[in-house]
Amino acid sequence: MKKAAFPFVLLTLLLVSGSAFGQSPEEKIRLHIAPFNFFDPVTGVLQVGAQKNFSQRFALSLDHGFRMQTFRKLLSDGESDRKNYKYSKTKAELKYFVGKGNPVTSSYLSMEAMYFPQSYRKENAYLIRNEQHYRYTTSQIDRTVWVTSLKYGIEVRFSSFVLDHFFGLGLRRLSIAHQPSDLQEAEFYEETDVWFPPLDRNEGVFYRPHVAMGLKVGYILK
Repeated sequence: MKKAAFPFVLLTLLLVSGSAFGQSPEEKIRLHIAPFNFFDPVTGVLQVGAQKNFSQRFALSLDHGFRMQTFRKLLSDGESDRKNYKYSKTKAELKYFVGKGNPVTSSYLSMEAMYFPQSYRKENAYLIRNEQHYRYTTSQIDRTVWVTSLKYGIEVRFSSFVLDHFFGLGLRRLSIAHQPSDLQEAEFYEETDVWFPPLDRNEGVFYRPHVAMGLKVGYILK
């Protein structure tokens, strides 16, 4: 219940902070959706959000992605080694507009942070713990991701509609924790036909590069 209320608390904070800083005469608040995120075959989400312009240069955007597995089911009948897979994605972004004079197009630089908690169960798989290999019957896995990205984007406005397309690079921090049952030491042979072995075969904290790119479609409320 608390997780479900989280995005609505963020939206309330956005509205309150917008009143505190003053609002642009052009734009009170913008609601938007990220349509391509729905088609992610692994962690698809229905991502919705809102953006508030505090001045001609600065804006704050908040998004929340609700778990959607429709595309996965269309591709593979919903089969996955991640059982009872639960997750969501929450993002906060601070934009600085570098070209705000044009009424149609505006370019910006931004810093974005993402919180991506995941929880799922795997069965009959391997775990590497303290450099020792084990095999378990089942394991409940908590996998939490934090991401920070620097982005460049361009907003194109058509009357009350806005297309926001962007690209960026950042750093991804993953923490993985297992709660296995029937854990037994076992001989492990690395697969030869797998390019990228599953990271959740390990426990701990890992850092990876992150690429942020996509499109948001927004509607301005006046």
